[in-house]
Amino acid sequence: MQPSFPEVTFAKWRELVEKGLAGKPFDKALVHEAIAGIPIAPLYTAAPSLDASARRVRSEPFRICMRHVTDARVEDLVADVADGADALWLPLDLHSEIAREELARTTFVLEASEVPRPEIVTAITPRAILAVDPMAWRARGHAPFATLQKDLGALGQLAVAMRDSGHRAAVACVSTEPYHDAGADAADEIAIALSTGAAYLEAFIEAGLTPDEASSAIALRVPVGRDTFVQMCKLRALRVCFTKMLVASGVTSEAPTLVHAVCSEQTLTVRDPWVNMLRVTTQVFAAVIGGADLVTPTAFDEATGAATVFSRRVARNTGLVLREESALGKVSDPAVGSYYFDTLTDTLARQAWVRFQDLCKNGGITEQLESGELRRRLEAKWEKRLDQIAKRKLPILGVSEFAFLEEKLPYTVPPMTEQTPEKGALPIHRDASLFEALRSRAEALTPKPEILLLTLGSFASSRARAGFAANFFAAGGILSREVSSVEPAEAAEPATVVCLCGTDERYAEEAAARASELKARGVPCVLLAGRPGALEADLRKAGVDGFIFVGCDVFVMLVEIFGRFTATTRNEATR
Repeated sequence: MQPSFPEVTFAKWRELVEKGLAGKPFDKALVHEAIAGIPIAPLYTAAPSLDASARRVRSEPFRICMRHVTDARVEDLVADVADGADALWLPLDLHSEIAREELARTTFVLEASEVPRPEIVTAITPRAILAVDPMAWRARGHAPFATLQKDLGALGQLAVAMRDSGHRAAVACVSTEPYHDAGADAADEIAIALSTGAAYLEAFIEAGLTPDEASSAIALRVPVGRDTFVQMCKLRALRVCFTKMLVASGVTSEAPTLVHAVCSEQTLTVRDPWVNMLRVTTQVFAAVIGGADLVTPTAFDEATGAATVFSRRVARNTGLVLREESALGKVSDPAVGSYYFDTLTDTLARQAWVRFQDLCKNGGITEQLESGELRRRLEAKWEKRLDQIAKRKLPILGVSEFAFLEEKLPYTVPPMTEQTPEKGALPIHRDASLFEALRSRAEALTPKPEILLLTLGSFASSRARAGFAANFFAAGGILSREVSSVEPAEAAEPATVVCLCGTDERYAEEAAARASELKARGVPCVLLAGRPGALEADLRKAGVDGFIFVGCDVFVMLVEIFGRFTATTRNEATR
């Protein structure tokens, strides 16, 4: 006799979960927002019917595309390919240097800084993809808007020349890198890619290409950031939306648009750069599962401005290991069938399409860029992201979380300042720069700032909050020294800042007395690790200057603490 089981419904499951939450709201405890308007639920029991374009049925594995700068030597290109790279991303100026037998099977992405003359098509290899992106040049501030229509016309003539020469590779590359670096979220990137792609499609058709020929002349370049699943579904949703836009423009060809995924430089850190290897690994993973054709892994020391031979090798090998040893190159579409991924892809595509329509209603990407409206919107989003970083709701491993202050870096730390964009350009942000600037500030102080952690009660009972406090202060480059409350009170006398660490019970029993004692001995600043709750008024009256806890603005607190140390340094210098 077959065993029978009671029917399990979503309603019954949720009832049991809410019982376990003990009064906490289900939506607040278990549902979070991936990006504005897109909630992530803890369980999915069905999936929407996705457009077939969301799938990426591979006929061949993804290709690893390594980037080289203007002064790259041909020997470096050959060595990169010999060691496993399938494609090379080069400045167009190097196109004459790639006619080497060792590079005969290599795909090239040739980056242009201006629209090349049509005659260039006779000089480039058939395996080359021309990456011409006049809109991105304007977003970066590298070209004036007054010449945009001229560039679009020249781009159309270039596409016609490519078609007439028999080339079937892309001419225009729609890149969302400038917008990603300025603070755009996943839905914004897709919407901007659609608006830019529509502008290039129109330019090609006006130049004489058919809609099908025009669509084949466009490639997409998308950065892949820190949220693995959202970034993976961003690529899937981009395919859905871009295909929909092409069909609406009269394209009948089912040939997929080439997608070039690039690991995000926004997520790289200068401090504890070894963690960047993990970031690049997850980003390459997301790119491949999302269906990218070309993937560019980033060197772990890229944020310093100059990658080394070793770091480039690690980046290249990251892609090789994922493709050959982890078999990512052998699976056609591993995300298909997942209720979560399909739902997230569908929701993201719908949200992006709404934003694309809003862009169209307001003049498209061109007018939004030229008027500065797009910059203002992206800056507002970056400020929200920055707030999450400052409160460690978006933690940065090795920087804002678990900072290793005794690290020995393989390079000199560059100045921690935000890049000043050219006039009219979108800014370039990096997540870690906020806290890395504090680290540099701490290292410039003499003597080095140090906070005394005064533990209340036993070592075991104070361990959790003492560890939290040490990690908290390390995010700003501030060392901490632990002293037990059972030791003589004189141990705290030289300290500029003392942080009390213990349990809530200990705080109720002795925190106020300890704070009064420390203030009486001349300690300028007394902090307490944890939320004060009902004790706050009494603790502040006793001399506690502030509280550090999960969810507080870590950056603002650290800046205030720095003020204590710099004030002490000035006072000592004037004695």
